[in-house]
Amino acid sequence: MKTNCLYYGDCLDWMRQWDKEQADLVYLDPPFNSNADYNILFGAQNGKPAQMRAFQDTWKWDVAAEERLRRLQNAKAHAAHRAVAGFAAVLGDSGLLAYLTYMAERLVEIRRILKPEGGVFLHCDPTASHYLKVLMDSVFGGGNFRNEIVWGYTGPGSPGMRQFNRKHDIILWYSKGKRWTFNANAVRMPHRDGGPHAGGFEGGERPPDDPHYGKLGKVPETWWTDIAIVARSKTENLKYPTQKPLKLLRRIISAASNKGDVVFDPFCGCGTTIAAARELGRKWAGVDISSFAIDLVRHRRLKDAKIPAEGIPADLAGARKLAKERPLDFEAWIISRVAGLAPNQKQSGDGGIDGRGAIVSEKESAQSNLVIAQVKGGKFSLSQFRDFLHVVGREDAAAGVYITLTANAASAAARAEAAKQGMFKIGASEYPKVQFWSVEEYFNGAKAQLPAMNDPYTGKPMQGDFFV
Repeated sequence: MKTNCLYYGDCLDWMRQWDKEQADLVYLDPPFNSNADYNILFGAQNGKPAQMRAFQDTWKWDVAAEERLRRLQNAKAHAAHRAVAGFAAVLGDSGLLAYLTYMAERLVEIRRILKPEGGVFLHCDPTASHYLKVLMDSVFGGGNFRNEIVWGYTGPGSPGMRQFNRKHDIILWYSKGKRWTFNANAVRMPHRDGGPHAGGFEGGERPPDDPHYGKLGKVPETWWTDIAIVARSKTENLKYPTQKPLKLLRRIISAASNKGDVVFDPFCGCGTTIAAARELGRKWAGVDISSFAIDLVRHRRLKDAKIPAEGIPADLAGARKLAKERPLDFEAWIISRVAGLAPNQKQSGDGGIDGRGAIVSEKESAQSNLVIAQVKGGKFSLSQFRDFLHVVGREDAAAGVYITLTANAASAAARAEAAKQGMFKIGASEYPKVQFWSVEEYFNGAKAQLPAMNDPYTGKPMQGDFFV
């Protein structure tokens, strides 16, 4: 595992390549969106996907989930074998069981890459925390459970409430063994009344050998209510759906690691863990299955495009290799190279749409502002391109982008049919209704011919092109 490096792809695939005992501290906030539709998780129907394509299959009962369950049931020596068997008996073939089998495979690898005195902080919410605690007990051992931290935050209620507002997350801390790092003095907080609580020690006596007692502040208990959610911060909020506040990660990293230690986040998202680790003088590594998230960390969070990103193609040969080995990841990556387009959430039965975005347009305009894209990493087919033209018409899209590996992939007949689709106007400028664009052109610095686009994740006009 290289440190101070980002990795694009599934964290399970990356971790399986690495030697054991690489990380001192692991923090993970794995994909689990209980706000999607909590009740569906306990039925046989598919769960509603998260906002980003990267997480769509995490809690859906499908062939992949069934295969994971079969593997874990047959692996009698697997650390999570008995826990998963119990979950299967209680939950049946459900989205939640799919999620737990997904987590079981990854938690075992996390334990393997942890150093002997390392620790792991698993961030989740109350809809699954009790199941994940059983799973963590199985993988790390119940005796290595250190704390259950409750991160509580406030927010407005809603009209017609029928229950208390759900306003807390759970963070489970486990050590790998019987020795672990805990820097109490690094995370002390000011006493609420300016002085220590009377009678805070057994017998009511303070340590006689600590003349500074009371000035250092107190060590936080396991309920943290002093850290606001990111949505309340005007300076920190990147509009990423699962973003966590820097203050939260600073506290965890300061308490459970030392300067120079390696902090690893297998679901790094927009990079809060990485930013906090870097700031605190730790080495770090992060993985995410979304190329958009990798871009966000490098270009917006850290503002350092020179940070290496393993798994992101650096040239046409790398892109060709990705298209062959991980075609869905290839599609998502090249779609996100077009500033303003986001990969489609649904990648099978997607209706011929691999990505979509919206043109910045005047409110009174009657013209559609939809832009759609389709990716073909293999041999060009005229019939497939004609199918895409049909999709552009069906969706009433303002523009369509047909993406190939090489610049000369499209046939002369296909280019003639694209030209027949004509142009559309935005202000005084004209753009092709349907255009070809390629990975080769991307690496040569040529962009798709599109007008100003909205950020597909915030809906606001793009502020520059941070993908280049």
